[in-house]
Amino acid sequence: MLFTVIVFGVAKKFKLSNFWAAVVAAALPSFAYAGYAVANWPGLDVLTMHLVAYPTVALLLFQMGGSGGRSSGQVHWAPKLLIGFFLLVTVVMGGFVYIAAKGVPPSIAQWLLPNIQGKTVHTGFAGVVVHGEEASKSIAYQRNLDNKLSKLGWKVEVFGLTGLRSAAPGDLRVVIHDKNDLPVSDVQVSIGFMHPGQSAQERFLFSAMEDGSYLAKVRLPDSGEWLAVLALERGADRIVLERALDGV
Repeated sequence: MLFTVIVFGVAKKFKLSNFWAAVVAAALPSFAYAGYAVANWPGLDVLTMHLVAYPTVALLLFQMGGSGGRSSGQVHWAPKLLIGFFLLVTVVMGGFVYIAAKGVPPSIAQWLLPNIQGKTVHTGFAGVVVHGEEASKSIAYQRNLDNKLSKLGWKVEVFGLTGLRSAAPGDLRVVIHDKNDLPVSDVQVSIGFMHPGQSAQERFLFSAMEDGSYLAKVRLPDSGEWLAVLALERGADRIVLERALDGV
């Protein structure tokens, strides 16, 4: 939006009328972002916000400058009030988007949250995920997963997950029993940690123990909120279990 204002000012320097300066100021960033979006698709909602914001700023600049080639003089207080309102809304909504994705900046959190001196603050929204077709399939996916576990007769227990830290690796043990309460062997067990909507960068493989359990030395990539993704594979059967973690 600032770039739109700069383009409008440069166009005015080249003696363009308010109308054509606004056209150039709206078109240049709009087409530039559209080209960027083709190569790096951000999602239809993000694309729409950008393609609405640039022409809106250009239109406001056109109104402030008057419809003719020269400024029409003092602008009435009502357009100023509207412009100020929409600028405030833009700043507030931009702040919400930043907080949802990255959390409250620590310097601001020190003012807002009590008794946090010397503590790690986690204020990001765990529910911020990439929008897409897969989001609508999550409920059906969970039901299919439950049905698959029921058909296999597996009961899965995980020990040590809540005690994981980023500073040092910890022992993680997975125990799988069948419907007769006997250990299930020959299962490839692995776990990865990711932020919601992203993929795990590293996976840890488990080693089979003599008692039928599976053991691995695991550490969190960093402090903060993580999604633990445990994968169990045996032949054509594959089970993926997820659990939210808050590591330090």
